[in-house]
Amino acid sequence: MPDTSLLLTDYVESYAARGIHLDPFQIEACQALDNGRDVLVSAPTGSGKTVVAHYAVTLALASSRRCIYTAPIKALSNQKHAELARTLGEDNVGLLTGDVTINRDAPILIVTTEVLRNMLFQGAPEIDDVGYVVLDEVHYLADRDRGPVWEEVILSLPAHVRLVSLSATVANSGEVIGWLRSVRGSTELIKSDVRPVPLDQHVAVGRRILPLYGEGDEASSALIRALRAQADRAPERHDRRRRLTDSDRRRLIETLEDRDMLPAIEFIFSRKGCDMAVRALIKADVWLTSRAEQNAIREQVDELRDTLSESDRRAVHFETSASALVRGFGAHHAGVLPALKSLTERLMEQGLLRIVYATGTLALGIDMPVRSVVLEELRRFDGQGFVDLSATEYTQLIGRAGRRGKDLVGNAVVIGSDDLDAWALADLGSGRVEPLVSAFTPSYNTVVNLLADQTYSAARDLMGASFAQYQRNADLGQIEARAQRIRRGIQTEEAHLTCERGDLMEYLRKRAALGRAAKSARKQAKRTYRTRIAQSFEAARTGVLYAFARGGVLEYGVVLSVGDGKLRILDWYGQMSWLREGDLSSELREVGEVVLPHGRSMRDRDAREQVAEAIIEAVDERSELGLDRDLLDSWDRFAEPRDEVLADHPCHTCPDLESHIKAGESLLSLDARLRELQEMAESFQDSVGREFDKTVGVLVELGILQRSDEGVYLGPGAPMLRELHVDSDLLLYQCLSELREGQLDSASMAGWASMFLADDRLGSSLPHSGALAGLARRAGQQAEFLQDLELRYEITRTGVPTPGCADIFAGWVSGATLEECLAASGMAAGDFITAARRVVDLLGQIAQAGGEFWFADVARKARSGMQRGELL
Repeated sequence: MPDTSLLLTDYVESYAARGIHLDPFQIEACQALDNGRDVLVSAPTGSGKTVVAHYAVTLALASSRRCIYTAPIKALSNQKHAELARTLGEDNVGLLTGDVTINRDAPILIVTTEVLRNMLFQGAPEIDDVGYVVLDEVHYLADRDRGPVWEEVILSLPAHVRLVSLSATVANSGEVIGWLRSVRGSTELIKSDVRPVPLDQHVAVGRRILPLYGEGDEASSALIRALRAQADRAPERHDRRRRLTDSDRRRLIETLEDRDMLPAIEFIFSRKGCDMAVRALIKADVWLTSRAEQNAIREQVDELRDTLSESDRRAVHFETSASALVRGFGAHHAGVLPALKSLTERLMEQGLLRIVYATGTLALGIDMPVRSVVLEELRRFDGQGFVDLSATEYTQLIGRAGRRGKDLVGNAVVIGSDDLDAWALADLGSGRVEPLVSAFTPSYNTVVNLLADQTYSAARDLMGASFAQYQRNADLGQIEARAQRIRRGIQTEEAHLTCERGDLMEYLRKRAALGRAAKSARKQAKRTYRTRIAQSFEAARTGVLYAFARGGVLEYGVVLSVGDGKLRILDWYGQMSWLREGDLSSELREVGEVVLPHGRSMRDRDAREQVAEAIIEAVDERSELGLDRDLLDSWDRFAEPRDEVLADHPCHTCPDLESHIKAGESLLSLDARLRELQEMAESFQDSVGREFDKTVGVLVELGILQRSDEGVYLGPGAPMLRELHVDSDLLLYQCLSELREGQLDSASMAGWASMFLADDRLGSSLPHSGALAGLARRAGQQAEFLQDLELRYEITRTGVPTPGCADIFAGWVSGATLEECLAASGMAAGDFITAARRVVDLLGQIAQAGGEFWFADVARKARSGMQRGELL
């Protein structure tokens, strides 16, 4: 073994020779690797976490061990491969991404996380020689679709491998490191909250760019005044989120140029918006490049042009993109041809572009730092609709600003829309991030792979070691602590609930357990409760704090003023609103009083925050225990049920029964909360293990796994399922098993495989080809069968097939041009190429799964037919 202390000294000095002085957290992480420990590095975007990863590469080469470097997406894998091949030599670096294999035997292997998971499950011989694994973007653990892969890698990695986990800043890094230590042993947590390039945050209001912050963490008063003035000048619109016009964007570029804030990425969060912004600048004949820069760009554009046919260039609107790039700007989103996206990234890295309009794709770790980041809005499309950016997403986006060694400061600029809340933005930009929450669940493929090499109990124990179960175990303690508090609350309520006639608690609980009353009784209860709502509204007093339900939401608010059929309410968020009786779905329940600041207007934000803090303090315990959650329940709970046993209870004839029932509402609410917590605790205990059991149950019922007195073992179909690493793994297996020899040729095999990508963009319409249409219908029937089976086992795994582009991919293999495929599918070039690459990957899995079966050879031919020219 080499002297690693000398190796680290040389490594640090090599950076110093280039004018880069490593930060303490980078050196500390490298020292931990020297000492034979795993590391989790949590640091802001752009802080230089890759220095640690590259040291793992250096250690691997120095010790004649291999290093596997993972990336979350193929684009990042390709980028990292190109980077390391330049510095280490092409012979030392390989690439495996499922659809591309380059130099597999190289000492340094760049792979997607899914490829590494598959290598571990299949016992690939490469793993024996691996000394280091880098898991980049490990905060993907929280990703709903892909997070389980990260956990499977960590759980399956041999003990002799040192693990380097790189993550953006996470709120619960202590919890993550606790889990890593529980499954991996000695692991160092290396944290840094320091950006090497400071970040200034701004808001663009009209022609001005104003600082977001004033003193401390407060929003700037100048910004607040400017936003108010802008809103006052704006015409009344139903949607206050005014879109930027073409002239707005040109003016913004000029402003950024004047302030020396270019180059920049401008996030629009709309593919169409990005493309329209680019076309508008071309139409306005905007040029942002010098003659020398134009020549350098044209040279690289011409190289790419030569790899595409004339038809391909038309299909992807190549000349429009080329014209934009030469002028110094471009678009970057999932619909852009991957080769054009890569060119855009390279040109920006080389300092040849001044602005790129992007959706959220650049937030995934693509190394394209700029001086400034502009956000046109604080909402993004999540696949179903537009949602607010989370603090983590916002922090990652603006983290692209500021180039180490080039910029003294990075800049984040948010466009000041009429409804922008400066205080909310100041909180969003404070650097806070959300905790990682595991998305792990055992897939069918995972289960059969684990049971191929382990006993049932060992495989189940491994599931119990997941981060998901680790978090739920921690939650169990919190649930029990909260349950104890609720039990104490129940005891307190019981102490003052008495009736001279008999056991009032027994009566109230029996009454609550009887279920729905007769329809007439429910109608009467509704009328009665509406009267209670009206009476509580009429009795509302200034300075009193109430709990109430409005619009299906439980609120706490203090009454500021009463008059003319409405109440002025200030809630615990410090927001003021008018409340009318018709808005209420519950009575106003008095829960205390709040002293309002004397002589101060509630228009004063500080005064509102003072009252809001008093509200929170007053209701903290009630909110935590759910004491007022019954206000959200149906009015039916007040209807008197018909029951002889209840009618015979001594309390039933008490003249004060109505007041007893009202007094007992809090007790019954606490009872309900306690039952919820008990059910939650039961669901959390061994939850991942029980998910494993249920998944096994489905596979046993299908005969893929078989059960005996000795345990569970693989059935004849399991080897095939082991090779299918897609979301629809079991559906694909079932449909593969039904194929008749000769039913598919290579072209139709490609189209058929695309049905199992689970990509909604491909569509659900049946193919025109009769053979593929019949197979698509059968796939749909199989999906329904599996979903019904899973429903019996109380799990959800199988989605629906997506056969909408089966004809298109079959046509591609048969020789259709890209232009023809895009016209027929209605897809963007980037979407089609991305889907086509996934088809290539899946066909490779089918070929591997097929072994000696007839369809294996057909899948290999289909895979070869898909890989046409430079596009794939």
